[in-house]
Order: sequence, then structure tokens, then C-alpha cells
Amino acid sequence: MAELHGQTGLSFRLESTAKETWELNPRVHGEVRPFSMNVTASGDQKGPVLTIRNHVFFHGGRAYLLTGIPEDVSPADHVLGKRHVSRLDKFPFSSLESIDSETWGRLKRHRGVSVGTFGGLGLGEFRVMLSQELQDVGLPLAAASYLLYSTG
Repeated sequence: MAELHGQTGLSFRLESTAKETWELNPRVHGEVRPFSMNVTASGDQKGPVLTIRNHVFFHGGRAYLLTGIPEDVSPADHVLGKRHVSRLDKFPFSSLESIDSETWGRLKRHRGVSVGTFGGLGLGEFRVMLSQELQDVGLPLAAASYLLYSTG
């Protein structure tokens, strides 16, 4: 459980009941981008935790896509259903910096394995379910996805 507080500018502060804190900022690689968020830990564990750029993030050496269509989900079911976090096992890049502009333009064509879902109505309800492989970044990822997809 955690609380999310707006800070000066565009950043937010996430505070867990376990007294862990993170800063969430839409400035990624020097610029504010849509569907992008930089999460850094504060306090004793200070440092980068998660960087999402144009729906994509890397964790544990693997690429993940927020709101992607998993391999086992029909695109028609995806329109009104839950949003997925997909692990892109066949993604040819190893970091956000190495992704070329052509790939950014056709990013939604990459399909992967669903490792989580999220969705809800924003302030009323927002639920995130993640597989074990994302549990160590689960709370910051849930807060970032809430800010990116639910608050408008």
C-alpha cells in the first residue's frame, strides 16, 4: 500500500507504508514525453528504479511493453478489455537508448507474453496484477501506469 502526492512541476512522490519513497517524473532522457516516466528511489536506496519511454521499459535484461497486445489475445478483445504488460521476448534491442526511430513508429506491432494487467476508472478504482518477475518494481510500476493511463 502507498500514497501518491503531487510535487512541484510535473513530478510525484510515492510513499509506501514500509517507508520506501520514490520520485516519478515524466522527464525521460532530458525531455517530457507522452506515456513516459522516470522512477527514482529516494532515501537509503537512492537511484534509478524504472524508466518507461513510449510505453516500453527494461527490467532484469528484458523488454516490456505497457498496453501491448499479447500473443494469446485477439486484437478485438483488447479494445475494451484490460490493458496488458507484455514481455517482448523477441524484441531486438537491449536498452531504451538503442531503439531506432523506425521501431518507435511501429512499436504496437510487437507482441509478447502477458505478465500483468491493469485497468480501472482512475480515481474510482485502478487495479494492477503483475507476475512474480515484476514484483520487485510492482509498486512503482503500478503508480507510474496509474499516472500514465488513468489520470489523463
